[in-house]
Amino acid sequence: MDEQDIYANVEGPSGLYIRWERVQSSENIYPNEDTCCSVETDRTGPALSDLEESNTVKKRSCNATALILGLLCLLLLTGLVILVFLYTKNNSNWELKMLLLQTSYNNLTEKKYQLKTSYNNLTEKQHHLQTSYNKLAEENHQLNTSYINLTQEKAQLKKKLENATTDLRKKLQALHWTYFADKYYYISSTMQTWQDSRNDCLQKGADLVIINSPEEQEFIRKIKKRTWIGLTDAETEGTWKWVNGTLLGSLRYWAESEPNNANGNENCAEISSSNLEKSWNDMSCDFKMHWICEVQLI
Repeated sequence: MDEQDIYANVEGPSGLYIRWERVQSSENIYPNEDTCCSVETDRTGPALSDLEESNTVKKRSCNATALILGLLCLLLLTGLVILVFLYTKNNSNWELKMLLLQTSYNNLTEKKYQLKTSYNNLTEKQHHLQTSYNKLAEENHQLNTSYINLTQEKAQLKKKLENATTDLRKKLQALHWTYFADKYYYISSTMQTWQDSRNDCLQKGADLVIINSPEEQEFIRKIKKRTWIGLTDAETEGTWKWVNGTLLGSLRYWAESEPNNANGNENCAEISSSNLEKSWNDMSCDFKMHWICEVQLI
């Protein structure tokens, strides 16, 4: 192969030119033996200026992008911090609210338990009261029944008593007893000593008269007989007692200068005069005179 000049002028990327120098070629050149003598980059004015401008634009674009990314990251970080703060704050408020709610729930549970206990106690008391009420109602019913029975018995007894009293009055009137102020009086037709007179009254179911009122004194005085009354000081001289054992009270109708215990043995009382209201006199119990028996039917 003839010797020849080989030139290469290839434009590289971005205006980079590669120039190949001439090499001599002969037939003895091997296929794999190429010699590159030199590579030279021609940096011309316009190409270099465009490259620097392009690099400047790229750098500015990168800086702007980096700045924007930085701002975005800062905003993102700020938002994240705010979110974390709000979450923490809300979480704290929520925990506080939960704590308050839990406390309120516990208090309500305790109050519910107390109310339940009080309700059970009241229910138990109500049960006891109801039981007591039932017992009282039963007792009241029994008492009411007894009261009705007693009322009926009382009415029957009262009726029997009235009938018996009526019969007794008729018998007493037939035996010459006199009625005055719910009492019956027997005025003797014979005369005996004070003790024998009393014994006769006791046999009749009565006793010597006891004067309890001015009206009764007036009634006996108008009989107009000297009569024994149930008054004596035979037990103790000067201490006058009625036959029922009671002492003589302020109601007394002694005659003037009486009692005087004349002869030292006047221990029984009589009504001596029908003309004077004060007509009592002390006499010897062995003296014989009329007497008055007294009985009260009711």
